[in-house]
Amino acid sequence: MSKDDNIQLPRGCRIIEFPESVDDRGALSFAEGAHQIPFQIERVFWIYGVPDGKTRGGHSHSESAEVVVPVSGSFNMMVDDGSHSAVVRMDSPRKGILIPPGVWCDLRDFAPGTVCVVFASHPYNASGYINDYNEYLTEQLAVVRYDESHKDEWNAFVAASKNGTFLFDRGYMDYHSDRFRDCSLMFYKHGKLIAMLPANWREDEGTVQSHGGLTYGGLIVPKDMIAVDALEVFSCAIDWMKRQLGAHRWIYKPVPYIYSKLPAEEDLYALFRSGGTLKERGVSSVIDFSNRLPMRQLRRRGYAKALKAGLTVDMGNMGDDLEAFWNILAGILMEKHRKKPVHTMDELRLLHSRFPDRIKLHVVRNGKEVVAGIMVYDMGHVVHAQYIASSETGKNTGALDLLIHNLITEVYADRTYFDFGVSTENGGSYLNEGLIFQKEGFGARSVVYDTYEMLF
Repeated sequence: MSKDDNIQLPRGCRIIEFPESVDDRGALSFAEGAHQIPFQIERVFWIYGVPDGKTRGGHSHSESAEVVVPVSGSFNMMVDDGSHSAVVRMDSPRKGILIPPGVWCDLRDFAPGTVCVVFASHPYNASGYINDYNEYLTEQLAVVRYDESHKDEWNAFVAASKNGTFLFDRGYMDYHSDRFRDCSLMFYKHGKLIAMLPANWREDEGTVQSHGGLTYGGLIVPKDMIAVDALEVFSCAIDWMKRQLGAHRWIYKPVPYIYSKLPAEEDLYALFRSGGTLKERGVSSVIDFSNRLPMRQLRRRGYAKALKAGLTVDMGNMGDDLEAFWNILAGILMEKHRKKPVHTMDELRLLHSRFPDRIKLHVVRNGKEVVAGIMVYDMGHVVHAQYIASSETGKNTGALDLLIHNLITEVYADRTYFDFGVSTENGGSYLNEGLIFQKEGFGARSVVYDTYEMLF
């Protein structure tokens, strides 16, 4: 194939090489859907007898992908994604070119007798074509890297989205901006913001990751996001990462479905279509308040013991109560795991000052002494237990059983879900069975927190 090896193809386009078998009878090449063709083939057509000077194509597809192969003769293939274009001479039946959805193409300069075959991912649909190049340009996504000038627009989009939580507010994301090189992206169509990606750049690894300072960080999308738009967003995101950063890897942590106000897994389909593979799976324990399971007898006994001991539940302050709770938590983490809490006390006080209605400390007191507590992140319809800890006195008197019973039956009983957080370590390869048994004792059951990897 006579093409300049230095040519950069538009987003999603690539040359596909087909196997070849040659003997004294001639040559044979073939394509198999599971290997050479990167989609299920729904339609095949072929082009031949093109008069001198005529062109074919001259359009883009909103959904269908195609692989174009010159089985005989040659022609020039022009591909254009609205930002980048390239012309490739197609002159070998051993090689084809992949044209993804949303890329403009036309075929021209046909040699006499040329025949090309096209494998398509979708049946013919006239409404799925854009045939006017100016119209095509107005339909293209613009990718903008976040900076502080977009802060208000970013936060307003999070608040109105169908799957955003206050963790994506820049007031939360940026509290530890010195630790991460932010490369969050904003995607515009017709001048309207249609998706955002919280992310940071790990240059030494050539990796973009869903923001490393957050438990999850997939696409944030509006209520009217649809699957086709998500495909285009992923395609444009990968192209931007490759061209602007030289990235070759994307670590993606989708938002668990319980945090979405509406179905919002368009990104998981786009992830599949982009070749994402599951790398880690954490198991969290979640109570569904619409169908709450009863507490186990062991937890009920702990609750009764706490009442008998005279323990009381209270809203903790971010001064002395936080310090007492933090000393319990830090001691447990260091003793059992040789780790420190993810946040420092000063960071939590800062975050609480920014989100006083979202970050709350609930404590159990034995007299005036704090013997247990839960730091809650209130997402609205979901309540997440960010930190849970109990002193030895608290453990011996059922303090956490009392506190959790109070939270799920009174304080947050009007919510949709209560998320205890993950009970796994090492990317999900280790399950802390004792910890998850305790959470399941309150009627919680499993929801996964996934991490995917894409290589490009």
